[in-house]
Amino acid sequence: MTDAIEFAVAILGLGLVVLSVRQARAKGWAASLQMAAGGFLLMGASAIGIVGFIAGLVLSPVAWVGVGLLAVAGLLFAAGQKLEVPKGSAKSSALGESGPAPKGAVDPAPKRGKKQQAPADDPETDDIEAILRRHGIQ
Repeated sequence: MTDAIEFAVAILGLGLVVLSVRQARAKGWAASLQMAAGGFLLMGASAIGIVGFIAGLVLSPVAWVGVGLLAVAGLLFAAGQKLEVPKGSAKSSALGESGPAPKGAVDPAPKRGKKQQAPADDPETDDIEAILRRHGIQ
């Protein structure tokens, strides 16, 4: 069966080469050369057995079972990645001992305002603030 497919692909490639030579003036030489290259590519793939190899994979039920098993393995791996929680994450430590925080709970971490207060005696901070003000950044 694969030999018949290889032969048909080789004939198709030969037909593309013949068609490209006949239509070189109508379509132009660039298009003609590209069509001929495609024809020679099909004939070469048939000659070295690539077409037979692919046809054997496509027509083999064992190969399709293997593809299905690879798909299941990929799904299981992706599901495992989604379920895995990093060890140092805040989610694992917060949920691990006391469960999720209630809706009305207050976050113990203080929130930052728009501008932090810097020590007044630091001259570098004053220079940086002046540069930021000149550029319109507050």
